[in-house]
This record gives sequence, C-alpha cells and structure tokens, in this order.
Amino acid sequence: MTIKNKLISLLILSVTIINAQKLEKDKNYFISAIGFWNVENLYDTLNDQWKNDEDFTPAGTNAWNGSRYRTKIDHLGEVISQMATDVTPDGLAILGMCEIENKSVVQDLVNSPRLKKRNYQIVHIEGPDARGVDPSFIYNPNYFKVTKAVSYHVRYVTDTTHKTRDILVVSGSFVGEPLTVLVNHWSSRRGGELASRPNRNEAAKVARHIVDSITTADPKAKVVLMGDFNDDPVNVCIKDIFGTYGDIKKATDNKYYNPMEKLYNEGIGSLAWGDSWNLFDQVIMNKNWLPKNYETWQYYNVRVFNKAFLKSDFGNFKGYPFRTYSGGTYTAGYSDHFPVFVVIAKENTNKK
Repeated sequence: MTIKNKLISLLILSVTIINAQKLEKDKNYFISAIGFWNVENLYDTLNDQWKNDEDFTPAGTNAWNGSRYRTKIDHLGEVISQMATDVTPDGLAILGMCEIENKSVVQDLVNSPRLKKRNYQIVHIEGPDARGVDPSFIYNPNYFKVTKAVSYHVRYVTDTTHKTRDILVVSGSFVGEPLTVLVNHWSSRRGGELASRPNRNEAAKVARHIVDSITTADPKAKVVLMGDFNDDPVNVCIKDIFGTYGDIKKATDNKYYNPMEKLYNEGIGSLAWGDSWNLFDQVIMNKNWLPKNYETWQYYNVRVFNKAFLKSDFGNFKGYPFRTYSGGTYTAGYSDHFPVFVVIAKENTNKK
C-alpha cells in the first residue's frame, strides 16, 4: 500500500464520526487536524551557559531532575496522542509548540512510547530569547512535506536590550497543497497589559508582513498563524494590527479568519488567571481555508482540548489547567495552557 493510499484509507474511517456536523452525508471526506500547544517550560536538566535555565536543573529552584523530566515528556505525549483522534485515527498532522528549550527535548517527546509510532518529524530553530525557549514544529510526514524553514526576529519595543522569541515559519506541501505555518509566542503581559502592549503590536506587524508576502507570491497558498499571543482574539494586536474577523460569513480579502473569536465570546479559554479565562492560544487562517466546496482542504471546526484530566482538581486553581508547578510547588501536571486545534476536511473524489 502506498503512502497516499494509506493516508486516504485512514481519513475515510473518520467520516462517519462527524458527518452529522453539516458535511454532506452522501459524500466521503478526508479529515485531518492542525494544532498548537504552549507546553509550559519543556527544559532538559542540563545547565546551558548561554540561557537563563538554572531554575530547571537538579540544583535549581525547581529541582528539575531526570524523573520529573521523564514525567513531563510522558504527560505531553499522552495529551498529543489523544488530540483529534475522535475525528481521525492519525490524530494531529501538524503541531506547533512553544516554551521549548531545544531540539533535543522535542526529539525525546516524539520518540516517547505514546508518539513514536506516528514518526513525527521536527523543525526547530534556536532563537535569542533570554530564557532559551523557542517555538517548535512537529509534523506527520504522511501529510506534510517541508520545503523551507526560517525564523524572523521580533523587536522588543519597550526594552531594546531584551531579546524575545522569534517567529518560526515553516513552508511545504500538505497532501499536495501549498501550506505555510507561522508558530508564535508573543511577548508576555509582564508589567501590565497596557504597558507591554507595544511589544505584541510589533510582533503582529512582523507576522502580518510575513503572511502578506506569502500570499502575494502565491495567492492560492494556505497560511496558518498559530501561537500563544499573550492576548485574546479581540485585543488590538490580533483584531486590528494583524487584522482578523470572527464571523466566517464576513470574510474579506485583506483580513484573516480567527475561529477562536467565537469561542472567546462564548467564555471558552485556554488558560486561567485571577478567576478569569483568557484565550491566548489561537489558530488563525487565511481566506483560502474557508469552506467553498471542499475540493481542496478547508476549515471545518475548532477545538480547545480541555479534557477533565488536564484540569486541576484541588485548591484555589480547581478547574484551571493542571500545571507542572503551582505556587513554586511541583504538582506533576501537564501545562498551564490547554492545547487547541482546528479540524480540516477535503472531499474524497476518488471513485475507486
């Protein structure tokens, strides 16, 4: 069986699960999923002299040792292995991540027992962030073929001496269709949302320049902007500067569709703080993803993966994402963010 035929047979299996959700019942569809997750400080246990990673060493504040590291890897693998498997048995075709120290920890993750059979491949470029964490990208080679990977620096406006995360840009072919994914981790709200806003606004300008360059060069290309933006879908950097809309019926050529906006307006979040929810983790798409006739890969649905086992069940943070450390105490959780993903579909016109 060729890779292409294997891919098709796997995707067809998932159609009966979601046919009730407005895909035409007399047609078959290929189904896949693209996700993002802030995995919360995936560090190895070694002290890198070029990074501020001392807290994540055996002698550091977090007493980060081999046992805790292996638990973290297993927990992340547990979650990733389950994401989107209710719509396709292959799970995620692509996953962007952030708060990754280096390629080595991603290699440990994709080689972990829960994920190894998927043969995920890695794109990781070391950036200038002072803490030494970067965006990273894994993909199932049965779906995606990489042709180019680069990173773009983002200027930290409020403190020019501070180095922040790059934007990772990965281009290639998704089952024969051109696709570029931008993986982001924009500057935090440290110092307050308003005071730190210029840094995220600057990141939005860089990201918008990148995606506009891509779509100008190839108007048929599909683009996905994903990441932890440290702002909600309705905040200035996303809504106005990058330029998004949340109503799929109001698509415009010069803006990008943000399916997370509707979830946010419904009170759904990916992280919690101070008894309120934020939806900083988002997947944004250009107009070429919007449903037409499903002859090409099209956007179908969006999810926040917030299963019960990913939630803390005790203390002041009950119901919040079950994090690795809470108040300085090791809790052996997963992450302080829930992962998110979009479901995409394409009509199977193969008559055989």
